[in-house]
Amino acid sequence: MAFAVSPQFEPPVSGQSVVVGGACLTNCDARLERLRAEFVVDTLQPLLLAAWAGVPCVLYLPVGEEAIVSDPSISLDAWRHFGQRLEGFVNSIAASIPNGRPPILIRTDMDTSSAALDTAVEAISGLVRPQDLDDLYTIRPSRSGQKPPGAARLRQYQRSIVTYIPSVVAELVGGLDVRHVVVAENLHQAKAISAARTALTATGSQDRVDHLAHLPSPSITGTGRMARSEDRSTLFCLDAAEVRAEKLLRMPPVVRQFWENSWPRSLRLARTAVDGDRLNAVFDEWHRLLAQAAGMPPAPGAVISPDHATFEGATR
Repeated sequence: MAFAVSPQFEPPVSGQSVVVGGACLTNCDARLERLRAEFVVDTLQPLLLAAWAGVPCVLYLPVGEEAIVSDPSISLDAWRHFGQRLEGFVNSIAASIPNGRPPILIRTDMDTSSAALDTAVEAISGLVRPQDLDDLYTIRPSRSGQKPPGAARLRQYQRSIVTYIPSVVAELVGGLDVRHVVVAENLHQAKAISAARTALTATGSQDRVDHLAHLPSPSITGTGRMARSEDRSTLFCLDAAEVRAEKLLRMPPVVRQFWENSWPRSLRLARTAVDGDRLNAVFDEWHRLLAQAAGMPPAPGAVISPDHATFEGATR
């Protein structure tokens, strides 16, 4: 893993800071079988940072943002059912971290959270330049040109920006005096976090937002980001064994190294592959945890480990 930090970065300090993260749900259509493996990587980094620093970890589950821009035929009830099962998956990932603690989960599809985000968007209206908002997630402009984001997508972008602002985090979690937010999200979020810092400065606030960025997950071939890849170049957490095997055959060594190191060796695995293939063992673990959260039967040959605690019900 490689990391980068924002200018004058200050690490999280116990009693003063919270770590914030939130993995994207790109094109998942409220279906767990569409959940990309990058979701685990982007969920794990803030959990590891918070465990290391001994500070609370606030994780957004951006179900509400996906509902805004998804196919209107997918009902809000479907998204909320999806969000419930996603909570179980995230808590199972957190339970795999030695000496870790459950994160504070914020579901952006829930009425109270959604209303708070919309109110926060109004409060910073005009503090982010329209051209910056248009290019918020454009790292390298397309040669063929890109259509500007529509109204629904812009609303999604604005809601994402305010999730990093300390006063908004404090309102959403309740009971914490949040003055310093350290965002542990991949580098593709850099402009959104920078926009939050700019808006925060414009309000005259003395609060602080820092960014510890990790590399975005690569596609199977390593020629692009998994978030923007077509299905054949994407690893899904619930890929069947034969589908995954075909994809791994096309994976160059440097990409294999990324995925092998995405689940640190200090974290538990339900099994160790007999042939020593750690990469398959890692993906087997993710498949097991997600299937467990979804109430699905284990895959053939899967090993259920009794050591894995799952935090259920409460979101904190």
